Amino acid sequence: MTTRYKIGEVAERLGTTIRSIRYYEEEGLLDPPRTQGGTRLYGERQVLRLQAILHLADNGFSLDEIRLLASAREDCRNGDESSRAVAERLSVAAEELAARIDGLERLRGEILKARTLVGRCRGCTNEPTSQDCPECPVRKQAGRKALPSLIWDQED
Repeated sequence: MTTRYKIGEVAERLGTTIRSIRYYEEEGLLDPPRTQGGTRLYGERQVLRLQAILHLADNGFSLDEIRLLASAREDCRNGDESSRAVAERLSVAAEELAARIDGLERLRGEILKARTLVGRCRGCTNEPTSQDCPECPVRKQAGRKALPSLIWDQED
């Protein structure tokens, strides 16, 4: 007999909420069987499917991207066609992920530079405003770099 889990058990096991699981069900990504009383019962395959959905979502994949990947086999007529469709979708997903990783690496570099920059204010006794600290090194960079512009006040 296959082990079945109630929605609360699945939520706890995967570290998510019941509401999130219901959302993915409403979006057509999950279709667990129900008892006559309407209780959802998830098998291991549905739990693994949800785990994959959550992992993709946690790593920046949109609902549409997840849906495309999940449905890549639906309209295929045979294994060869299915293999090609899934491989293509996985290739696109890998390329999108590589682009996100590159963007995150650039952002990480900007954050580390900004951290170094704001560290130059250590020991400063001036109020942290343009008016009270006109020679502030962060202020000088704020006009040239995006992240320091976010950190510092908006005065020109």
